[in-house]
Amino acid sequence: MSEDVPVLSEPLFDVFASGSWIFLPAGPARAVATELEAEILDEQFSWCENPHLGEGSGLLVLTSAMNGWMLLNGASETVGWAAGLLSEQRDVYRATIDVRLPAMSWSFLERGAATRSVSVELGDDGDLVTRTSGHPLPFEADGVHLPGTGTAYDAFFYPVAILGEHGVTVSDLEFALDRPSVTLRVA
Repeated sequence: MSEDVPVLSEPLFDVFASGSWIFLPAGPARAVATELEAEILDEQFSWCENPHLGEGSGLLVLTSAMNGWMLLNGASETVGWAAGLLSEQRDVYRATIDVRLPAMSWSFLERGAATRSVSVELGDDGDLVTRTSGHPLPFEADGVHLPGTGTAYDAFFYPVAILGEHGVTVSDLEFALDRPSVTLRVA
């Protein structure tokens, strides 16, 4: 593998291989909670050790800031609702990866609506099937650097490459795994 290709560690692969999240500009956790009308359940766990990750709908886990950005992780339906609400005040990305299917999707949301969406899944013939809507974003034309996973799933980790295009490197993500996270419960 080339030296300039970022490689996901096993913990990062585990976090991103099956999950949904929002990529949003960093701000105070309490402000995000207020905007979502959410209750803060705890602030005691690191992101990678947070027992609420993947726990089900209604729970979201907010990472610490990484180069001016944060991730909000949760069940797909909760993330979808939260992305729509949060994008009314700022532009956000919403992404889902599930390597068990395998499938990936990401959307760029502005003013409460997706203006660009891309999904990739494995077709019946073993080829990747890509669906898009909206106009490509500037970084798409530049050819993003997909992170290496040491598996055949690299194409499904495009959302992690979007983070890199916005200044959040694999190293930043690795560091954030051990930083405090905030668990939110939405009604």
